Amino acid sequence: MAGNTNVAAYAKAKFMMSLKMRMWRILVCSRFCVVLTLAVGSQAWATGPWDQPTAQLAAQVAEILGSGQAQLVLNNRSTIAAQELPAIRRQLEQDLRARGVATSGAESANVIRVTLSENARERLWVAEIIEGNQTQIAMVHVERGPLATPDRETGMTLQRRRVWDSAESVPASDAPVLAALETRAGLMILEQEQILILNRTPAGWHEERRSNFDMSKPLTRDSRGLLKPAADGNGFIAIVPGRECDGTYAPSVDASGQQGEWSVRCHESDDPWPVNSGPIKVSPTETAPPELHAFYNASRNFFTGVITPNQGVDVMPFYSVTALTRAAGRSALLINGLDGKVRLVESNSLKAVTGTRDWGSDFAVLNSSCGAGTQIIASGSGEAERDSLRAYELPAQEAVAVSAPLEVDGPVTALSTAPDGASVWAVVRKSAKDYEVDRVAALCQ
Repeated sequence: MAGNTNVAAYAKAKFMMSLKMRMWRILVCSRFCVVLTLAVGSQAWATGPWDQPTAQLAAQVAEILGSGQAQLVLNNRSTIAAQELPAIRRQLEQDLRARGVATSGAESANVIRVTLSENARERLWVAEIIEGNQTQIAMVHVERGPLATPDRETGMTLQRRRVWDSAESVPASDAPVLAALETRAGLMILEQEQILILNRTPAGWHEERRSNFDMSKPLTRDSRGLLKPAADGNGFIAIVPGRECDGTYAPSVDASGQQGEWSVRCHESDDPWPVNSGPIKVSPTETAPPELHAFYNASRNFFTGVITPNQGVDVMPFYSVTALTRAAGRSALLINGLDGKVRLVESNSLKAVTGTRDWGSDFAVLNSSCGAGTQIIASGSGEAERDSLRAYELPAQEAVAVSAPLEVDGPVTALSTAPDGASVWAVVRKSAKDYEVDRVAALCQ
């Protein structure tokens, strides 16, 4: 009996050891499998910062284009770093392929042109799907990360300095501000129904006088205005629809030490507005081009398209216009049509300008020592609580961003080039009754 008991005990011990070994193998395998599954799963489900927008954009493109082939062109007009672009392109190609759209070479008849753009408020990715003569648009809004520094190749940043705020004016003025100008004699603020003239004191700007337009009929709701310096560098010319005012300054000193005396005379006028009154760079062997004028449609708040002297090409009605210097000192006009498209009037021809989808309705030219020497300062597109300004260059027919967006405290309602050309005046609507005037300049690094 004792032998049988020993055999039974041995068999039981061997069985228990075998069972423990099997349980150990199962446990080790389970842990390994869990780790392996988590590792593989983390790779399968990991999402990069661009996965969601590329998937959304690919879905819209596939819905428009259907299955087939297309050439993919990627343009970066944002502060997204260049090293991020291969990953964005690769992810976009994968998302398109998953939806039946294969990317091919230049031989494809279909083109998907994707532009990565941004302003101070948001990023916007726009895809132009071109099939023969037909172009359709798809777009997605992308969550905005922190603003990047400007490209090292340009080394340009925009800086702004607040010059005047309507809330600080005494007496306070809540009228819309149409334009601003500083001459040697003071600061002019063009409001909807009057002109404010201020002179500089140690305590800041002091209001010298206010001159009403004495309009026979009120201006339109979205009225426009223009200020330009007089030939003597002291006075000014103010233009609003149907009215023109001349401000002259006579230097003098009275017993109280007050310097100068202003005289403002206004009269009715339907004359065309000057559109290239700012400084234009020309080569030493060339003379400055003649001043151009454009006819303004006072009842509809835009220019009719008629420019004098004639530019040798028919121009459609437009909202804003500025003159700039091109290669070899040639002058040109940059216009923003009522359709929101920017075009270039140059050498008796009208050319489309790309890379301006994020531009607002206003822009102005800045002459600096950065980059090409001439930049276009454009506001952001759309209405928002905050806006932005950004510098662009136009080496050919494509606007290229050369600075990061500069945030301002509200929508930009007007931009104009300062008389010296080295800065830009920006009118910002901070609230319904508060306007701010900023001077924007370029800092080259």
